[in-house]
Amino acid sequence: MENATARTAAKLAELWIYPVKGFAGINLDEAGLTSEGLAWDRRWMMIDAEGRFMTQRRLPAMAAIRVQLTEHELCLLAPCGRQLHLPLTPPQGALVETKVHGDPCFGIDEGEEVSAWLDRVFEGQWKTPLRLLRFARDARVEQALLRRVGEQRFEQLGRSEVISHTGFADGYPLLIASRASLDALNQALLERGAQTVEMTRFRPNLVIEGLPAFAEHRVEEFAQLGGKIRLWACKPCERCPVVKVDQISGEIRDRAEPLATLMTLSPFDGSGGRAYFGVNAVVLSGSGGKLRVGDRLRAR
Repeated sequence: MENATARTAAKLAELWIYPVKGFAGINLDEAGLTSEGLAWDRRWMMIDAEGRFMTQRRLPAMAAIRVQLTEHELCLLAPCGRQLHLPLTPPQGALVETKVHGDPCFGIDEGEEVSAWLDRVFEGQWKTPLRLLRFARDARVEQALLRRVGEQRFEQLGRSEVISHTGFADGYPLLIASRASLDALNQALLERGAQTVEMTRFRPNLVIEGLPAFAEHRVEEFAQLGGKIRLWACKPCERCPVVKVDQISGEIRDRAEPLATLMTLSPFDGSGGRAYFGVNAVVLSGSGGKLRVGDRLRAR
């Protein structure tokens, strides 16, 4: 018998992109969809002097850098008031090889002025020079800038025909989270005498409502009703200490929560004390289309 989740159409309640990996997100009413995820999501990434990628795991203060995106430029706003404006036109800087969780990838250096701005903004919080890379197409390495993800997992799940790429995201092009799951987490936090948290802690791309708490982990596919977009929910998202970072202040006020409570709410048997929230997804069809807040997504 078909279960209740398979008959449910969830509602798209929020859309988020994070143009610079680890910096603040931008809440949108609509977003273009590409084969690599939402347009402009995680197209820039900060690296240290050794070329290692920077995230809030290493530098929580990254969360406090506000980001604005216009038709022509990216604007970064630091808590100290400093601003940086970058044209959306791809830079002509040096090509830099780096890795994201072991996956080789390339970026184009945004230059010395940008590096100096980052060093000033994070002065006293990070001791090595910082640089900003842009994930962009480049004729010098026509295919090298394509970062393929999930290949081994897709084969294990019998979906070897699925080919997915992403930019500087940790692992997959999209992250889908549920408001009902957040409500369940916050109720559990209150029962433990802890502070509730906002959805921003989990840095999702799509936030849905209309499904029971943690039902998203049992969904295989989200399909846009009246549209062509189909998203494969291919992997539950295991959470790391970034969820402890206040996404407004860039501070960690509680060294345990919400991760400790989330570990007790695992929707899976035999999870081994791991914490899960949201599902990673890849684009099956509909690249070039648009997602809009209010869209209905059939979950099956």
